Amino acid sequence: MVESSSGSRGITRREALRLMGLTTGALAAAPALAACGGGQQSGPVTLQFWDTFSTAEIDLLHKMGSEYEKQNPDIEIDFFEIPFDQRETKIPTAVETDSLPDIIRADYPYQYFLSARDKLVYLEDHLEGWEMRDAIYDIAWEEVTVDGHIVGIPQDKFTDVFTYNKDMFERDGVGAFPNTWDELVTACQKMTHGDQYGIAWTGLDMFYPLLLQAGGEMLDEKGKAAFNSDEGVTALQFELDLANKYRVTPAGVAGYEYADADNALKGEKVGMVPFGSWIIENYRSAGVEWELGIGKMPAGPAGRGAVSSTTPYMVMNDSDYQEESIALIKWLVSRKNALRWAKTLDHEPIDEFTAQNSYFDNPLFRPFQESLDFATTQPPTAGFNAVLEELTIAQQKALTGKATPKEALDEAAANVNEAMGG
Repeated sequence: MVESSSGSRGITRREALRLMGLTTGALAAAPALAACGGGQQSGPVTLQFWDTFSTAEIDLLHKMGSEYEKQNPDIEIDFFEIPFDQRETKIPTAVETDSLPDIIRADYPYQYFLSARDKLVYLEDHLEGWEMRDAIYDIAWEEVTVDGHIVGIPQDKFTDVFTYNKDMFERDGVGAFPNTWDELVTACQKMTHGDQYGIAWTGLDMFYPLLLQAGGEMLDEKGKAAFNSDEGVTALQFELDLANKYRVTPAGVAGYEYADADNALKGEKVGMVPFGSWIIENYRSAGVEWELGIGKMPAGPAGRGAVSSTTPYMVMNDSDYQEESIALIKWLVSRKNALRWAKTLDHEPIDEFTAQNSYFDNPLFRPFQESLDFATTQPPTAGFNAVLEELTIAQQKALTGKATPKEALDEAAANVNEAMGG
């Protein structure tokens, strides 16, 4: 797909956050499938396909793409992997410069961002009678349904869990994975000695589940910040206690990036980190020698809580090849290929067919299935990147003593509401 011309500047990360600061109330109605189709081009149809996959996912996607091209010689697929440092700006820039591809696979919240800008095809009519329509879990469909219309086909869902070092658990006498906040503290204390610590985290991977477990919510029904509630303060205070009262986190955890937490767990410097199912294949490929465990989120004052975030394939409504694009992504998420995707990458199942396969009897996958009972979707808003940025700052301020949890969350809430339009 053509990049923005030299006369059009790319937008900055801050501008992208502001552009994405919309709630569902601002979402525009997207048109139904256009009649243009792909028949106007002589010779093979080339589908422009952007994605935000990891290396292992890219390898499998390209292999599957080649197979599809062989089965459909009238189709060519031009894959483009959006670089990590462009994930917050590439798509907003393409919207601004009218240079979107035919298909995008992107992480939340881009289904809301693109819907708000009237860029996505409604897919519900094209899913009638498709066997995966009822097999894919409702929680995944919920996150690709905007104003009553399906705007994407789920490829993956990643549910909050703890990934942990079973060898450290056994060595330090932890036993079963903690079921409550109190048990979590005790387990972390047992694993903290010398230069090893019980727990680390990055971004909102810790705060968001704790917020739900405390009985709070991220945003209210109007899309305004709700995380600065008493429940939000309880969640952030628990993080603060883990770091500063119980001292079961590495120094500097307030500023941890993903690689910091990943390396700490991989290198046996911490016993557990809240990650997702992608870590299973990552650590196997990395040759990690200790045994990996997966634990579902423990219960807080209000019970258990976790977020399950869906990554969908979406078709752009200004594509000349909408029918061809829909056919491709339905093939990618067909019964056979959904199983192949999950098994090859060791991702948690997104559908009932895959979950019933004996491969997923492995205890590593049980916590994901059990989490369906209490997991929730991400907020239906295009502006969650602004929430992420402000809450990350709030956590850092609280953990480094620059503000109380309440002060930090109140400031973040005010900034989020301003970024999201008032």
